[in-house]
Amino acid sequence: MSDSATTSRGFVFGRPVQPDEFLNRKSELRTILNRVRHGDSSAIVGEPHIGKTSLLLKLAHEPTRWAYLGEESLNATARLLDLHPIGADYAPSAFWNEALEALAERTDDSALPGLTEQAAKTGHARRALEKLFDHLGQGGHRLVLMLDEFERLLIHPNFQDPAFFALLRSLGTRTGGLVVITASRLSVAEMNERGRELLETGSPFFNNVIEIRLRPFDDVTVGTLLDQGGEQFAPDDRRFIRRVAGRHPFLLQAMAAAVAESQGEQRQAQAAERFYEWTTFHFDDLWRVLDDRTRTTAVILSLMELGGRALGQRFAYQEIERVDAFGPELRKLAAQGLAEQVEEGWEYDRQYVVGWKDERWTVGSQAFAWWVRDVIVAESRRVPAYDDWLANKRYRLLLTKEQWDALVTTLRGAPDWAVRGVGGLARALFQELAGLRKP
Repeated sequence: MSDSATTSRGFVFGRPVQPDEFLNRKSELRTILNRVRHGDSSAIVGEPHIGKTSLLLKLAHEPTRWAYLGEESLNATARLLDLHPIGADYAPSAFWNEALEALAERTDDSALPGLTEQAAKTGHARRALEKLFDHLGQGGHRLVLMLDEFERLLIHPNFQDPAFFALLRSLGTRTGGLVVITASRLSVAEMNERGRELLETGSPFFNNVIEIRLRPFDDVTVGTLLDQGGEQFAPDDRRFIRRVAGRHPFLLQAMAAAVAESQGEQRQAQAAERFYEWTTFHFDDLWRVLDDRTRTTAVILSLMELGGRALGQRFAYQEIERVDAFGPELRKLAAQGLAEQVEEGWEYDRQYVVGWKDERWTVGSQAFAWWVRDVIVAESRRVPAYDDWLANKRYRLLLTKEQWDALVTTLRGAPDWAVRGVGGLARALFQELAGLRKP
């Protein structure tokens, strides 16, 4: 991915946004920093590229903490550790050396250097760390330790001793001097389950945190983001960006950048192809972290929409209305930005929605439907996690083999798919959306 693509005309994707580029998440910031004020820990949870690292950078930003905590922010020392690049030799001693570096910058506490030095000399033994964090807590100060890609520690061979996580929890709950903020794809329940594999008895490692789950942007924030494009985005462009990308922050930034860079009569198709080239890996990553039921629901929703576009209203699949399990799965997809419930005021292509009970649903990002086309219909993209799912027929959690075959075979027989790639789908979508303009 080129540097120009990453920051085209003010739209940032492919890297975390910096604090001065940050949008929204005010509720999450308020909740986490209120917990910091009271010495409580939190776990930021979200799917790939939803903004977990960006939120940590915002929390580590001193002016942000001052805006929410005022003078109380002076009682907290922030330390952000990126655990993604840690190697096979990374060990608890290296972790604590990095974690405590920020305390060396404090010059208002003459006892701190001796306590941190003693902790290092003991190899960061439990008692030495307890003395250090007890001292911080008694002085009304705390280390706010932010751990990005926290799941890396849970699977690292040098961190399989339950004593490490038990100590981390104890320091955060008993001393008053440590607050831990993790960022991970794993829910708190999943992290506790990983912990149970290390512990035979005792409290779960992470029962002292609350889960802060990041979700797609609301439409107000989507509008704020697109406002950054100024007059270069006509109303039809904004509608097109929103429908292709959905409300996912990373996809919105990438699609806005692609449209901003494209020119000419075929700019929508050009932008869509460029955007898809930039972001296909995102859907590969997302597929790997979805559970099998959610995968199946996402595929059905996408195939139904593609089928409606290729074959018209005669492409129907009434069986979906008789499967009660689709309801919870559709709501899970909505939380991940892959589905949206069509309600009053929906201004997009409502003729391709999927009916379930008395509700109407559509794929949240048209780009995901394009990914489904490549992987499942055209079979032009290989995704090992998908191949494994298909080979083991995990779609049978929701569909019979006959239902699955009928769904896919019908689409593969549609003549459009032989000649119509992302560019063609994008042109058709833009024309439909333009035709839906309100007078």
